[in-house]
Amino acid sequence: VNEPEQAVVGPLAGSQLRFDGYYRNQIGDLIYLLRFFPEGRVVTVNGTTQVEKDLPAFLVRETKGNPGLGLHNVPVTLVGDSLVFVTRPEKGEIEYRGAVVSGSMVRFLRHSHITGTRQVMEYVFHADGSEPSKQDSAQVVQPS
Repeated sequence: VNEPEQAVVGPLAGSQLRFDGYYRNQIGDLIYLLRFFPEGRVVTVNGTTQVEKDLPAFLVRETKGNPGLGLHNVPVTLVGDSLVFVTRPEKGEIEYRGAVVSGSMVRFLRHSHITGTRQVMEYVFHADGSEPSKQDSAQVVQPS
């Protein structure tokens, strides 16, 4: 009997998202990570470059949100080909509305209902087990 391929099932199955790693955005010293799960959830975490190596460990289905750490586990809605989710930090809501740009990137318009700011954020995919990009490491100086 041929075992079927591990079929991705769930509301995000046809979305072209990848589920075998996480998506990463960096603004200055801040790192933002997203991991999507086919059953229709996303886990988000943010931190600084100093703690980046510890962040992917939070990106699991079982994560309980911790808004103080920027850690959220929330449902994702597929509206046409747009992905929509809302995180609720301690003071309000941040809405993400975006789409898969390619096999290695998702782009979201991040609208903070707390500050009123809107920004386009592009997240680049990192497969599980791969090292974070080293292209920025030239400017990182390790404290002696």
